[in-house]
Amino acid sequence: MTEPRFDFAAQVRRFAGSFSLRQLLTIWAEEWIGGLVRPIPSMTGFVLRYLFYKAICARLGGFCMIYSGARLINAYGIRIGRNFSMNAGSYLDGRGGLTIGDHVMVGQNALIVTSQHHWTDPTLPMSHQGHRLDPVTVGDDVWVGAHAVVLPGVKVATGTVIGAGAIVTHDTEPYSLVGGVPARKIGERPRPRAGSERPPQAA
Repeated sequence: MTEPRFDFAAQVRRFAGSFSLRQLLTIWAEEWIGGLVRPIPSMTGFVLRYLFYKAICARLGGFCMIYSGARLINAYGIRIGRNFSMNAGSYLDGRGGLTIGDHVMVGQNALIVTSQHHWTDPTLPMSHQGHRLDPVTVGDDVWVGAHAVVLPGVKVATGTVIGAGAIVTHDTEPYSLVGGVPARKIGERPRPRAGSERPPQAA
């Protein structure tokens, strides 16, 4: 494999050229303003993070609980429904498009990613092959357990529980329990009866 010459200016131009001006401004705000509000504790932090992400996400359906230390990147591609909570250390990437339904919980240090490096050209180092974007969809009433990973292109069905430490590489079934590496179905949740009440709405 021939080692390509590293050109920092070309790398910067290639990175900047892959985003619109609005997206670049969002990325800048995430780094600077996000860096300020991310560690703030207590209800003050919850309110400031909600207001900040409400301004830069593609959609944020209602007040949400984003704990200190949680991180959203490429928020221009993230759409979130009502009653969302995201625990400390968790990480959401919206570069390829991330849609999250209502009443979703993301546990500590969980990771949802929507892009990955190309790696199929053996004549180039992977660092020079660019990214492949692949959207992720998370349905309503989903719990992503602590340290779980949801990979690009996955559709997490409504009612799914993803066990702690699981790596989800394929779509899930509605109201399923999944766990393991790679994640597989290990059980089922009770399904709501027709006409039963929906979960309570966010305040």
